[in-house]
Amino acid sequence: MKEISKRSSLSEIEKYLKKELNIFSFDEQIHNIEVPGEGNMNVVLRIETNKKSFILKQSRPYVNKYPNIKNSEKRIIVEDQFYELIIKSEIQKFFPKKIDFIKKDLILLIEDLGQCRDMSYLYSSKNINLDHFNSLIYILESIHKTKVNSFPSNSSLKELNHEHIFVLPFQKNDFQLDDIQSGLKKLSTFITNDSNVNDVVKRIGDMYLKVGNTLLHGDYYPGSWMEKDDNVYVIDPEFSHLGFKEFDLGVMAAHLTMITESEDYLNKIIKAYSENIDKSIFYKVSGIEIIRRIIGLAQLPLDMSLNAKEKLLNIAKKMIMS
Repeated sequence: MKEISKRSSLSEIEKYLKKELNIFSFDEQIHNIEVPGEGNMNVVLRIETNKKSFILKQSRPYVNKYPNIKNSEKRIIVEDQFYELIIKSEIQKFFPKKIDFIKKDLILLIEDLGQCRDMSYLYSSKNINLDHFNSLIYILESIHKTKVNSFPSNSSLKELNHEHIFVLPFQKNDFQLDDIQSGLKKLSTFITNDSNVNDVVKRIGDMYLKVGNTLLHGDYYPGSWMEKDDNVYVIDPEFSHLGFKEFDLGVMAAHLTMITESEDYLNKIIKAYSENIDKSIFYKVSGIEIIRRIIGLAQLPLDMSLNAKEKLLNIAKKMIMS
């Protein structure tokens, strides 16, 4: 497999892409490559020519940010298939367009949305614009309504995600949480020592691993939401799979709950989403996501006191046991 990275020379990348694809005009040359943002799973590069720019993504048999964590490099095929499914749908305008896919080298080329900012700023702003909220609900509901005849299982990435969402944060572990915030390790024990919570989490985790009948984004949180000129876009559907819609909805609700430090968005999401949902599962997923983001390895830029985190953990525990 031909590997492309930020250490590859301009001429090497240009020669390779011109050999594999017919996307350049005769006098077009690559004059810059850069990393467009902090990515976790895959190599992501912005390729700039004298005529255009686009994004190149390539998967490796490990997590790009954490090379010691092994994972199937086939995950980029899932992202490619997701873009294929929405290519003629109304929600295409909310996603970068697919340009091409070099399957043998697991390289996906997609539209460059330009100088967007991801919506992780919401964790500090403590609020979300109503129009953005409504757009995000519309996009998610449209994903869930997408008709799918077949779709990759994405089992390897789901298993990795399952471990970090449903297992590691809920068992006794050696996470150095006090390095993040003094007192956080002790605070985590009222979750890790609760067998009743763990029983419910295991049940929802088992549901997550099964194949469902609804197309999911799979990682629907502010790091996958982009804003540009007051428009909202969604990226990185690499965790996409067929599952249950309450997973995406619960993750979204969890992050809006952490952003606002309030449970208000649980009901707002239920009211805004036009299809019926299983509220009990929705609440449980939301609670699980809050807990794993506060006392798990996948930390967020949460600027809040230990008391505020304790309040959120209590809210999350109540959600799980509801």
